[in-house]
Amino acid sequence: MGVNWKSRAGCIRILALVALGLAILWGAGWILASLSPSGWIAAETIRDDPESDRRGCDLEQNLAAAITRVRDPGASWAIRIQDLDVNAWIACRLPQWKDHDPTLAWPIEGATARLRFDRDCATILIEMDGRIWSGSFEMIVEAGGIRLVPGWGAVGMLPIPDGARLASRWLEGVAADKLLLPRLFKLGDGRSVEVRRIDIRSGAAEIEFVTR
Repeated sequence: MGVNWKSRAGCIRILALVALGLAILWGAGWILASLSPSGWIAAETIRDDPESDRRGCDLEQNLAAAITRVRDPGASWAIRIQDLDVNAWIACRLPQWKDHDPTLAWPIEGATARLRFDRDCATILIEMDGRIWSGSFEMIVEAGGIRLVPGWGAVGMLPIPDGARLASRWLEGVAADKLLLPRLFKLGDGRSVEVRRIDIRSGAAEIEFVTR
């Protein structure tokens, strides 16, 4: 029985085209994963900005003043936080606070992080081992805490479905493990502050509290 050389040559051509297509896809993915996402600013650039330390200190002090202010019991109040100020705080003040509260989520040793407020979600961007991992999380206030719902993510500019879970592996702390932030905070004078609502918009987040 003779060999069908035309059929064999056709199969080889198809396999070669498939291999070429896969190689192109792999190459494109590798290039996209190596690129910095749009709007990325390195932590060193933020730290070198003389305004960053002021922004970080102001955020820290204003937040502490708002939380500890004496208010009518049960009255709600709100603050608005810009991601520019949060990133200044992360770059300049986070090293002094990383061990302060293990219930939160902090970048692991060797990783640097940025936060971006997008419409209805918060996106964490983490630089680790020369690549930038990102993941978007919806923040839902529930009775037991603030649940972080992971969504899409990316490596560089390569989008990855459910990639937020991959990005969260570069974080440590209870919140990173359980994807749950505390909703209630105790103050030193016996009062408590509870988060009631989180409204995220492009560039800023508004958080509503009640002091009891």
